[in-house]
Amino acid sequence: MEKSYDENLAKLMSEARDLFKSENYADSARKYLEAAKNQEATRGMAQAEDLYHEAIKNFIRASEENKEKKQFRMSAQNLFYVVQVFRKLGVDEDWKAATQAVVDDLLNAAQEYLMWNEYDRGIILVSTACFFLFSIEEFGKAEQLYGQYIDQIKDDPGFTRAQQILFAAGHAIKAVKELDTTSLLNAQQLVGSHLKPVLGQIVGDLFLPAIDNAMDTVVRMFRSKIKLPKIVPEFKISRDLVLNEPTDLTIFVENEGQGDAFNLSFRLNVPENMEVLEGSREFTIDQLQARQTSEHKLVIRCMSSTGDIELELSANVTFYDQLQTKQTMMIGPYDLIFRAKSLAKELEVELASLAEKNSEYKKQMADTNIIPDEVSKMMLNLVSSIIKESENLVENEEFETIHANIRSIKNVHEMVEKITSEEFLEPILEARKNELDSKIEEVKIEWNEQVEKIKEDLNKSFEEEKRKLREEFNEEIESEQKDLLAKIDEDHKKEIDLLGEEYNNRLEQALEEQNKKFEEEKKKLLEEQEEVLRAEFQRLLSESQDKKRR
Repeated sequence: MEKSYDENLAKLMSEARDLFKSENYADSARKYLEAAKNQEATRGMAQAEDLYHEAIKNFIRASEENKEKKQFRMSAQNLFYVVQVFRKLGVDEDWKAATQAVVDDLLNAAQEYLMWNEYDRGIILVSTACFFLFSIEEFGKAEQLYGQYIDQIKDDPGFTRAQQILFAAGHAIKAVKELDTTSLLNAQQLVGSHLKPVLGQIVGDLFLPAIDNAMDTVVRMFRSKIKLPKIVPEFKISRDLVLNEPTDLTIFVENEGQGDAFNLSFRLNVPENMEVLEGSREFTIDQLQARQTSEHKLVIRCMSSTGDIELELSANVTFYDQLQTKQTMMIGPYDLIFRAKSLAKELEVELASLAEKNSEYKKQMADTNIIPDEVSKMMLNLVSSIIKESENLVENEEFETIHANIRSIKNVHEMVEKITSEEFLEPILEARKNELDSKIEEVKIEWNEQVEKIKEDLNKSFEEEKRKLREEFNEEIESEQKDLLAKIDEDHKKEIDLLGEEYNNRLEQALEEQNKKFEEEKKKLLEEQEEVLRAEFQRLLSESQDKKRR
């Protein structure tokens, strides 16, 4: 029956403690390391951290024991395990410090080999130490170390192999320091052909991943400092393309990057219906510097007799960066529409026609007497401004905007056509006439009512005036009669009778004159009132006509 992970973990822990008690620190550390990995796999990193730290402590104890015995190469190997664990735990400062300790042990071991004239082995460890320094980005220290040892062996023909091993580090240093591509390629080649094959003879395969990681750091540092090109090609060609007519095509190739582009090759892919009249469809640029633009002009023509044609224009571009990395890109395809007639000229004719129609609609709207002048002016001035704007856009070949403007203009014109048509105006005019007739009728009724009221008031006033005059007259007559009766003797009855007759005549005459006077005053009053009513009616009629004209 297979044991559970807990049982395996317990066994590993027990073995690790036993090895620790027997002061076999390196093997104890390996058991703790294995136990930590099992714990991480089953319960996660948080549960495994303590075991990883136990492994670190024992590897350090083993390293200290190695140093006491002058076993610096073994010490470096044990400390390399510490480096790996610290990196796994993400403790940057600790793994960098442990890496420096590995370098120190490798150099101490190298000194022993060199002291016994084992130069190849010693230089292998020196070169390995340089690569460990690369891994923590200590290129300055690596350069000092390289300079110290290369001076000892550079002129000795017996150290050819050792030179090539150490040159692997030297070329890596030069690549990063001087951004030299050749040095980077040489470093990669020497690491693969000289350093890694002999490294196994000294420390086995343990350090091979470290050398690879260090070389990756060198490449990363090199690339981070390299200024790369960024090629941005662009076609400039008219959008008003006419069949069977020559057309200018300008090709711009701009380097928007920070590094130069080398051996740039451009090839224009031309469709069958298109021919190049002037210029070349292929060209090369030996070097296109950063922020530099190269311009190439061609003259092309599309031959056809079948009407509008849509073609695709594309191009292929290749170039190399400072690392001699080949870059390939494709431009397009761009859709080119060749027409039998110039689109710009057609739009100019259509805009001129719309401008003429706009003037006609201006007069047509003014003649309706319904649409306010300000509204007509605002609407048609807006159309005029859109037409003018579109005429300016023809030169810039902004055809989509022009088409959109034309649609807007036609929509306005359609609206003007509708609101000035008889079908639209007839019900409005009829409603206006009915409203005016209704108002006139209301004025007539009101005027008649006012006239009747005036008549009634005049009659009342006349009757009242008559009553008062009669009363005054009667009082006057009575007074006269009393005076006459007092003065006239009863003997003069005949005179009294004559006087009575004369009185009656005078009374009738007075009444007649009074009536005549009242009739004249009444007539005059009625005429004045009628004049007032006519003036009021004339005013209302004038206002109605003004509204109709507006």
